[in-house]
Amino acid sequence: MTVDDVRALVRACGKGDPEAWDTFLDRYGRLIWSVALRSGANPAEAEEIFQRTWVAVVEGIGRLKDPKRVQSWLASTTRHQTWQLFDEHRRSRRFDSIEAAQDHGDESSIDAPQEYNLLAIEAGGAAHQALAEMDDRCRDLLTHLFLADPPLDYQEISRRTGLAIGSIGPIRARCLNRLRVVFSKLYQPDTEPDT
Repeated sequence: MTVDDVRALVRACGKGDPEAWDTFLDRYGRLIWSVALRSGANPAEAEEIFQRTWVAVVEGIGRLKDPKRVQSWLASTTRHQTWQLFDEHRRSRRFDSIEAAQDHGDESSIDAPQEYNLLAIEAGGAAHQALAEMDDRCRDLLTHLFLADPPLDYQEISRRTGLAIGSIGPIRARCLNRLRVVFSKLYQPDTEPDT
């Protein structure tokens, strides 16, 4: 499919053409599934992620400025939906465990190791949210650098992102700096566990 074909397909989808949507789904549906599964989702979660991503795609395709980047946009959207679902699951498990302890009248059962686990869950959720709030270039680069399974070397990252190998290190440093700033705004634990 040429760039012009992709542009025409995206434009037709934006106008609500059902045939174009069928073609779009046939062409890119597997990408959504594979990104969800590679991000650690089980099949049931991947199905939920697929549905959420599809809703986001239908709502956002008219705002896609560069149809050449449709695959990157779909991958970023899928990762965002994946992290959002995982964050919801973590929060739900956290509250379920606290409620279970309170139902048994045993607030002391939320001991230090569990408190550390809850803080780790909160921090992990904040990290995923911070990454989701980064610009596409930083999010894609950091995902390729730190979340790819198996890990990717700079040559492969350069091929996938279009960045020169020599620029990956400096851009990584700037992106990590931005991520740290966003993360510190999102994650400020109320309590420090006793050590």
